[in-house]
Amino acid sequence: MASAAGGPHTDDPLIDELLALDLLTQHADTGATGDGPGPVALRARLAEALPQSRLCVVRRDARVVAYGMITTLSPTKWQVSAFTVHPRFRLPRVMRELLAGMAELIDALQLDELCCHVHKTNRASVRFHRALGFAVREESDKAYEFVAPTAYLLHSPRAQRLLGGAAPH
Repeated sequence: MASAAGGPHTDDPLIDELLALDLLTQHADTGATGDGPGPVALRARLAEALPQSRLCVVRRDARVVAYGMITTLSPTKWQVSAFTVHPRFRLPRVMRELLAGMAELIDALQLDELCCHVHKTNRASVRFHRALGFAVREESDKAYEFVAPTAYLLHSPRAQRLLGGAAPH
């Protein structure tokens, strides 16, 4: 079951769990390019981002197998700063749990839109964001900045199918 947490976090053991998953998926998704930051830089980013973030965690056998994080950039602008799923747990049930937890966070924050950055080499994530209804707002040589209205993300037919009808109302 996913646990969506509304408040900021600074828990070192949690940071270690998130870091381990990030390192595993970074290698699987973008590691081939050699562009990813190392463990020290990733840990520092997590420690810095968590106090300004809302987190959704999916656990199996007490270990983190997926998590999503929404981080504030300004009082009215939030971004998906992490959406990470262990390669062996990229299963419909885990994805539904993670997406439902993220939907709860988005709904609770009452956001108008959500943005996220996706590395161009992570083709599965690029396809996933487009399928959810995100559009490219900006593009660099390495990444896309996607944006989507939260009402569409939470209530579109695609969202309803992905969430099994569990989107917030």
